Amino acid sequence: MKKTMKRSLATIILSTALLTTASLPAWAAEGSSTTVIAASNVITSYTLTDKIEVEIKSILNEHQSDSTKLGAVIRIKNTSGKVTRVPDFELRVHTAEGIDYTLQPSAKNAKSVQPKSQQELSYMTVVDGGEDVALTLLNFIDVDLEVYPKKETTLLAVTVDENNVWNGSDSNITKTSAILKWGEAFTLPSLRSPLGFIPVDIHKEITAKGVSTVVQIQVVNPTKERQTVPNFGIDGKTEGSVYSGSRAESSVSLDPGEKKYIHVVIPTDLDTEFTSLNVVTPEVFSVALGEGKFLDDSYRVGRINILLPTGAVTQGVIPAPDYTLGTPVKLDTTNKFVPANVDVSLVELHVTSNEDDGFNTAVAKFKLTNNSDRPIPIPAIQTELVSKDGYAYGGRRQAQTALSVVPKASYVVSYSYALPASETGEGLKMNLYSQQSSGETSYRSLLATAKVPVQKNDFKAKALNVYPYEITIKDWSITAIFQATMMYDYKLKLDLDIKPDKQVTVDKYNSSLSFELFDNVGNPVGKAVQALSGEGRLYNGTNTIDLNARSNQLDFPIQVKVYETFANEYGEIVKRLLTTFKQ
Repeated sequence: MKKTMKRSLATIILSTALLTTASLPAWAAEGSSTTVIAASNVITSYTLTDKIEVEIKSILNEHQSDSTKLGAVIRIKNTSGKVTRVPDFELRVHTAEGIDYTLQPSAKNAKSVQPKSQQELSYMTVVDGGEDVALTLLNFIDVDLEVYPKKETTLLAVTVDENNVWNGSDSNITKTSAILKWGEAFTLPSLRSPLGFIPVDIHKEITAKGVSTVVQIQVVNPTKERQTVPNFGIDGKTEGSVYSGSRAESSVSLDPGEKKYIHVVIPTDLDTEFTSLNVVTPEVFSVALGEGKFLDDSYRVGRINILLPTGAVTQGVIPAPDYTLGTPVKLDTTNKFVPANVDVSLVELHVTSNEDDGFNTAVAKFKLTNNSDRPIPIPAIQTELVSKDGYAYGGRRQAQTALSVVPKASYVVSYSYALPASETGEGLKMNLYSQQSSGETSYRSLLATAKVPVQKNDFKAKALNVYPYEITIKDWSITAIFQATMMYDYKLKLDLDIKPDKQVTVDKYNSSLSFELFDNVGNPVGKAVQALSGEGRLYNGTNTIDLNARSNQLDFPIQVKVYETFANEYGEIVKRLLTTFKQ
């Protein structure tokens, strides 16, 4: 019987318009660009019978210490209009040494194929011995046992391209078209999916459950039909190890033209640094155990290798544009966490030293503006500062906030960051995340990233910027009053001009001012905390503040340090030095 071979250009040149407008997490459109390459692949179909065509999906040649696992997954396509039985054949691999190995069919292989449909069939065998095997041919053999001696006919012989053979998780992908740089779009023709995929973020997370690396991928549906994301995973590769990841979202569907994010969580060690990622697809071979039970042998086949820049997990791989304080953050349109009618702006970022504790503290303030006509819940955005040399510092949100932002108004949320004393704040990048969960898996999803400026500190200034307040100190004085108890009582008198941003709603959760008194050798002797909103707040005009210091001697000189202060979600009292009064 004469067999012919057909080649079909299958699948998939992604719509360039869809990909180039895919919204990546950036705080501003200016300065951000992403190189996107539309991927195309050739799928080869072979004619097996007048009704059946065959595609080779996967070939496995995994060498182990004392054996070699040989396997193949093929697609059988019924081109006729009737149910067709899967032809009887033996699937054999031929080696460079001239040896043939017969692959056994999986116990779960289909016996027939519906009209104009296809089925995947899995085959495998294990060869004893410790020698490597080089595969050259995949042969479909018809064996006629009705005659003696038995008659064998080759129905189809497919040349094996070594670049398409998977040698196990430790192997390298060498096919040029399957090696991509970070940020390049790819497709998965082996899964017959028209969806396009763009890796947009990779970051490390440390939780009570351990350390993991999260890879965030945007999925684009360029078709006019609803599509489901096929089953695939991602493995992280270091110089000597492979770490397998699993999808956080098990099932994701996209409407025509829709874009969504999926996330792959890869458990790692704390010091793990990936050099590349492998996009892998799962395969399974089943052995019948009897009584309806099966033993499944699962393995993953590498399809695409994504190269990572040096230090990508710590420094990030998305271009970070420069950001101007007070301007709305450009969140990507795929984001569903922050409503479209809410503007997010970074309005303050300061870094100050904690001389007593030996580290620096950064304080950031974000303004959330509700542009709608109804209250909107305040999203619990997570933040992270990344230094220019790649160290990441997680933000700790203020302990409590209001439940919602009222219509046509703004609300301010503060964050604190513990930085090493050597961190000056130069070249910092800010990442914004949403916290997501799927089942027992929790992960962060990138919303935006940008290079952010740190504001200069002027500890002698008479104007204090404590957003949403601008406080001007017109005059001040410290007095010591000798009491009948033979003790000195210290008071601070301030003449203030306080100008609030009237668009911002304030409440008891806003920052307060802490006035701390130090004696002539620098020891703290008294303190008072004054609110800027609500009962007991500071007012325009003269304010007299009792510093709660009782001393049996009159100290001179003395000083009062003024701090902005708030409690973060870990119960820590965060302080930012504003100014100092010395007398």
